[in-house]
Amino acid sequence: MMNLVGRTKNPPAMTLEGVLGPNSRLDEAEGLAIDGPDAVAVHPDGRLLVSSGKQVVVLPSWGAASERFAMLDAAVTALCVSRSGQVAVGLEGGRLAMFDSSGQPLNGWELPAGQAVSVVDCAFRSDDELLLVDCGYPVAREVLARAAWDAEPRGKLLSLRRSGEVEVIHGKLHAPMGLSLDQAGRPQVSLLERAAIVDERGAAIRSGLPGYLGRLRQTQQGYLLACLARRDPLIEFLKTERGFVATMKDTVDVAHWIAPRVSPEFSHDFPIELGATRLFGEVKPWAPSFSYGLLIEMDAQLVPVGSLQSRANGRRHAISDVAIWDEAIVAVSKGSGELLKLARGCSVS
Repeated sequence: MMNLVGRTKNPPAMTLEGVLGPNSRLDEAEGLAIDGPDAVAVHPDGRLLVSSGKQVVVLPSWGAASERFAMLDAAVTALCVSRSGQVAVGLEGGRLAMFDSSGQPLNGWELPAGQAVSVVDCAFRSDDELLLVDCGYPVAREVLARAAWDAEPRGKLLSLRRSGEVEVIHGKLHAPMGLSLDQAGRPQVSLLERAAIVDERGAAIRSGLPGYLGRLRQTQQGYLLACLARRDPLIEFLKTERGFVATMKDTVDVAHWIAPRVSPEFSHDFPIELGATRLFGEVKPWAPSFSYGLLIEMDAQLVPVGSLQSRANGRRHAISDVAIWDEAIVAVSKGSGELLKLARGCSVS
């Protein structure tokens, strides 16, 4: 019997209905294979920068051969570009590297050692100020699993100036993953597990979203929100079963926790076989799945107005970043290791 003592009650999350109704737009998109993609950014000169493991590559146009922009000594965890062409690169271990338009290192912008645990997103507020999101978890591949069951707010929103001056804008955010500036230049931060977008004070601007949130990107008409998975009913239910969760965390390796996942690949080592509902050996689109592909289109007030999805029977899951490039939506699918090119949404056009 599960321990029914100490149940917690959370507000219900938005469901994938109405304007967020299920579809296969991500699976129908044109794809481009990239080794270990995670983040994208559009350079002012029109090139697309893409993180690929321990390097940043550049695409001059869709389908063209990629060229190396910079080689790093650790996995790239964040990427952004200023209006003047400065490129900021977050690195595993809570470090930061800065480059000019040609990929040459820039002086200044020193992020003191130990100031951040893991820089997962960044944005230039000006040519002299860079905002950083630190999720608070040192091992990138464990963030999804640990954040789902960890109540402690480990993350931070930081401001770094070219001079090296660091300011902690907010020091207690729960698993922040994405950052975008509104029209007034104020930061908006997406929280992976809390299903919310908050302001620099930590106050919710939009909540109850139906996914585990990744990066948030502004468009001319609104926003695009990358989601690493949809919110899973079983996980939401187990949050009320503290005894079960405590036993799982104490006795099971984190790789096998009941938690959102990046990859749609199936393994009998996974808990409850990931609820893989099959008919004649085929996974159905409506089957329970801990991985999912979800990109939400939002208006200027962060209200969802549409979506692009890869359902349980798809493979383009774990959408980690998105950009508008050459009049198209380009999204990163970590689950399939691809860049996806989609026509501008019918909802945000």
